[in-house]
Amino acid sequence: MSSRDIIIESLTVGPIQTNVYVVGCAETGEGVIVDAGGDPEGLLGLADEHDLKITKILQTHAHIDHVAAIPEIKEATGAPIYLHPDDMMLWQAAPQQGQMFGIPVEQLPSPDKELFDGQTIAIGKLSAEVIFLPGHSPGSVGFHIAEHSVILSGDVLFAGSMGRVDLPGSDRNQMRASLERISGLPDDTRVLSGHGPATSIGREKQLNPFLKQDW
Repeated sequence: MSSRDIIIESLTVGPIQTNVYVVGCAETGEGVIVDAGGDPEGLLGLADEHDLKITKILQTHAHIDHVAAIPEIKEATGAPIYLHPDDMMLWQAAPQQGQMFGIPVEQLPSPDKELFDGQTIAIGKLSAEVIFLPGHSPGSVGFHIAEHSVILSGDVLFAGSMGRVDLPGSDRNQMRASLERISGLPDDTRVLSGHGPATSIGREKQLNPFLKQDW
């Protein structure tokens, strides 16, 4: 997806088919990586294709399939890593997570910046609002770029489904509240999630059983 102002590119990586993103400001050439879950060369290649300098590494959460490429991306770019503090236990346990899922990863470098609800993240002249959406993990967040009607939702909302709530640190009640919150965004908001195809808030309000009824 691209327009005069915004660049959004994605790759699907790893054994769990995780969507990872490069988001950039076309005017300033500043870019971010959202969820460095794998294929660091591919992510950096996407940035290079659009002449983007990666200035931030933004994490929707700290499950292994979203962080496995962090060491390489950090080393290559020197960009600060942003993570919600409630996911620090998962972050620190990345090597153990990797053993469980067959994704080898070394100990991750420490995050540089804390994310919090309502925070504004600058991507050149673009602005992404941090929306705290716990439930799939304790510190899950989404990045809402309202001007371009898009949210990077991590593993909270999927096309026709939602993120798992049977993992350590997951919470069904928090997920219900987070789904209610995200469903309050405008219907035309494009949802770019951590797994599966893109969708929209309006489509999910019509078709997604987890937004339509109690579960």
